[in-house]
Amino acid sequence: MADATRFREGDPAEYNGRPMDRRIAARAAACQAVLRPFLLVVALAGGCDALPDLAVTHLGRGDQALAEGRYGEALAAYAHAHELAPHDARVQRAQMRARVSLMAESPARVAADALDDVAYEAEFLRGTEKGLEAVCLTALGNVLARRGDREGARLKLAEAVKADPNAYVAHAALGALLVGRPEAAAEAKVALERALVLRPGAAGPLAGLGKIKLAEGDAPGAIERFVAALEAGDDFGTRLALGQTRLQQGKHAEAAADLQRAAQMDPRSPEALGLLGQALLGAGNLDEAERALRASLELRPDVGTSIALGFTLARRKKSVAALDVLEGVLVADPVAPPALFGVGMANQDLGRTPQALAAFRRLLGLPLEGPQKQHVADLQREAKARVEALEAAQENAAEAAPEKPPQAKR
Repeated sequence: MADATRFREGDPAEYNGRPMDRRIAARAAACQAVLRPFLLVVALAGGCDALPDLAVTHLGRGDQALAEGRYGEALAAYAHAHELAPHDARVQRAQMRARVSLMAESPARVAADALDDVAYEAEFLRGTEKGLEAVCLTALGNVLARRGDREGARLKLAEAVKADPNAYVAHAALGALLVGRPEAAAEAKVALERALVLRPGAAGPLAGLGKIKLAEGDAPGAIERFVAALEAGDDFGTRLALGQTRLQQGKHAEAAADLQRAAQMDPRSPEALGLLGQALLGAGNLDEAERALRASLELRPDVGTSIALGFTLARRKKSVAALDVLEGVLVADPVAPPALFGVGMANQDLGRTPQALAAFRRLLGLPLEGPQKQHVADLQREAKARVEALEAAQENAAEAAPEKPPQAKR
């Protein structure tokens, strides 16, 4: 049979340069036609097996990085392998496994325009590779969550947990999905705690449990978990949450340090800059507070940030500028308690007693209700003290004023 490949197609009456019977020549040609596709497949298979040594090295390094959860490094290694062996099926599968694993564990790192590709790859690998079903289902659930289908994502992630109850990524992703939903807080807590059992010290579940503690009103417990999560690896969202929690506790210097780090990690985050400005204001660092607050407002208008800027300007004795900012807030929300107090304070500093009294009295007339009830009560207590001081000053000024002499009758 091997000699059949040497048959010259241009002269079917010859074989190896010698004349031969035409019937034998025809059978030889037919045999050659049958064997050609088979030999091509064998040749291609042999080419796939013969990966360049450097490509094999890249694959090995990628596999090790993938096993250790270093997805960026794994993808980089597989990309180098692909450059050397662009048509090798093993390289393509390795790249797909890395992308699907990244989507399962760190979905925020996958670009929006890559979601369709990752979803296809997850479905493909789910049907062709054993042991990857839970990872693929988790990736598909995270794709649905990124697209806004939270209920579909919940069902898909529950399917992943059922497929492999010991899959860390499935429990972690389900807990992360549910952590912001008050009605699902218990389910989120169970999923995150199970994830921590499977991978002790994992940053994601620790941060999620910190958010649950914060929602329960346990700020010290939340801080403890946020700090533990950051020990496992620095993360913008966790750093921001820790700084915000410390800010709410009045720990302004500590909050400023955390929020400064968050702002360094994402200099274009209006939330990080706004919270940093508020922390700096509380710590008395007024110059830096003003810079951070103005930078935040340039990126995104925000009532809370505007109020903080108004108070910062007022404390810097830039009362006219403070009034301009705070009165702008009152245009949008005429009963914003902090803005009313700030307008009263700035007018008081400018010696505009009637305007200051008007703002303070409007604040005192607000009902004590809602989640900000205690904060409003504190502002009203301070406003009442200022009203009493201003009214007393007016009375003293009236008493000290000389009486006008009676005018002579004409």
